[in-house]
Amino acid sequence: NTPKRAVVVGATNGIGKAISCRLAADGFSVVAVGRDKEGRAEEIINNLAECSKSKPDTTTQHEFRPCDAFSLAQVKECASGIARDHSQIDALVMTQGMATIQGFTPTSEGNDEKLTLHFWSRAAFAALLLPSLRTSSMPGGSIVMSVLSGGVHSPYTKYKEDPELRKNYSIKNAADGAGFYTDLFLDKLSRQPSNQGINFIHSAPGFVASNWGTEMPFYLKGPVRFMQKFGGKSPSKCASFMVQPILQCTSGNIGLVSPTSDDQGGLFIMNEDASSGKLTKLHTEEAIDSVWDTTSKVLGTADIALD
Repeated sequence: NTPKRAVVVGATNGIGKAISCRLAADGFSVVAVGRDKEGRAEEIINNLAECSKSKPDTTTQHEFRPCDAFSLAQVKECASGIARDHSQIDALVMTQGMATIQGFTPTSEGNDEKLTLHFWSRAAFAALLLPSLRTSSMPGGSIVMSVLSGGVHSPYTKYKEDPELRKNYSIKNAADGAGFYTDLFLDKLSRQPSNQGINFIHSAPGFVASNWGTEMPFYLKGPVRFMQKFGGKSPSKCASFMVQPILQCTSGNIGLVSPTSDDQGGLFIMNEDASSGKLTKLHTEEAIDSVWDTTSKVLGTADIALD
């Protein structure tokens, strides 16, 4: 009896750590991906082992894979290694992110930091792990989930004139761009015949009392922490909603309504309470193709191909 396997990116803290723990508690072997530091691998694996104690299974194996998602080259190396070692993956959950008030800030590869964490790196992980996700035997199909802003963001209207936000960068445009691109990119993936049966979910976590906002200046971080303390839900409560469709798929139907398809698999938008969400009004065929071409170009600079 092979245990179900989930890859969670951004698993070292916050929502990603809580999702990893919840999946481990439900019998998944978890491949936790995140930034490395001394002692982190042991800490993460020990934590997941503790989470697994509610459902002890000698076949469950957790692991930690270091990756700095600012670097698409590192993402490629990490994801390729996971795919090489695991021919079957049942769920890919991506939560890596940052909250800053900085302007366009290039990574070592020249892409904006925020857009890289929130979209380019996630698109890369999804593209590189699709072969293993296609072999899942989960009754409801495997899952690709990007935890970001599903159903919450506005469309980014300059997706053709300034697709990488090099001229029209703002905090709002960066947020809307990443969210809008996620909808469009996952929709395109869901339509490919080889991906039939895979569920592509763009979810919104809501306001969570996590370490979100760590990178903000002190005069903003204080108010954010105050609001999180009194208005935010815990990471574990958020995780219980985020994993719901994954757990549903282990035994049957995903339990969400797709805005685009009636078949098993497809694109799903998920609200913070695990209810079905909606697409933006600018979700058009032209936008899908334009964002696909831009994503193909950006990932192509790191030799990551979209099939």
